[in-house]
Amino acid sequence: MTFDFAKTVSLLKGGLMDHEATWKSYLEKNPGWQQTATELTGPLLLVSVVLGTIFSRMMGGFPYYGYYGNLFTALLGGLVMAILGFIIAVFVFNFMAGVFKGNSNFPRAFAAVSLAAIPAWIASALAPLIPWIGFLLAFAGGIISLVFLYRIMPMALGVPDEKRTVHFFVSLLLIFVLNIVVGSFMGVSAMNDSLRRGTFSSDGTASRSATPSGVFSQIERQGQLMEAAGADVYDAPSDGELTEAQVKEYVKVVKKSQVMQQEFIKKMEKYDEEMKAKKEAGKNPSIADLSRIYAGVGTAMTVNNAEMEVVKTGNGNWAEHLWVKEQLRVAHIHQGDGSDAVAHNYKLYLEYADELETVMY
Repeated sequence: MTFDFAKTVSLLKGGLMDHEATWKSYLEKNPGWQQTATELTGPLLLVSVVLGTIFSRMMGGFPYYGYYGNLFTALLGGLVMAILGFIIAVFVFNFMAGVFKGNSNFPRAFAAVSLAAIPAWIASALAPLIPWIGFLLAFAGGIISLVFLYRIMPMALGVPDEKRTVHFFVSLLLIFVLNIVVGSFMGVSAMNDSLRRGTFSSDGTASRSATPSGVFSQIERQGQLMEAAGADVYDAPSDGELTEAQVKEYVKVVKKSQVMQQEFIKKMEKYDEEMKAKKEAGKNPSIADLSRIYAGVGTAMTVNNAEMEVVKTGNGNWAEHLWVKEQLRVAHIHQGDGSDAVAHNYKLYLEYADELETVMY
């Protein structure tokens, strides 16, 4: 399979200027992922990383994928992270489509993510050329690509209208978590630098650095939250027995987290209904809709860590919370059989059974 420059330019132009017609035309051909990689993904991703890295060096800006060092290291590291991030997105959207009653189809998911990413990849390549405010261009490109992803996935993978929003947000959450894991494993995550600039204090506030707004704020805040929670230590009692106060606090925390989750679900269901009505009326998402999608991603990140959020903002100990949760689970599974600690903890479980049965699983 050979590279066709004219075909690539045509896809880029169509993906920006007449995206829905371009998506429909390209997806109808059911191209293999190798074809998409040759015609669109490979050339655009390569150009985006190379130009973005070189321009950031020329202008003294921040490399988009967070790599410093010499130019070769920055280019190689940026390409590796860009490819991994892309592959993660494709696999997650494809897998979750099957979960939410769509059609898992890797080549079509590959094509859909590639087409939707066009604005983000172009913006990230050009943003370093604009001093001081170039990040606004990268930000705008990212937002447009998010909206494109939301709109193209039902077309590519047959996700039902009533499931498209939950499929979209759950997929983004999983992609977010997997990218953190991969970035941490490689020791080069762009977020690491922001985490070193500030920590999550015991009174639930960020210290020593201001965070940007929107999704980026939530990424940094959730990173700080997880870092602070991971640093918590709890010396469990040698007898392994829970106190009544611990059980009460556990129930309180999980109930608060459930309220956060339920509020988010209701909000997404309402948004689903509105977007479905717009589609039936032949209308495209407005600027206000784009802003809500962007804000929703940030909210989803917070909801995903709801229990941790409640514990840490309440000056609690995450390690203790997890220990209490595990002891209650063990007591419930064995129904008091086993050690004296299991028997003791099961009595407490039964005392609060009505409340615990709604929060344990």
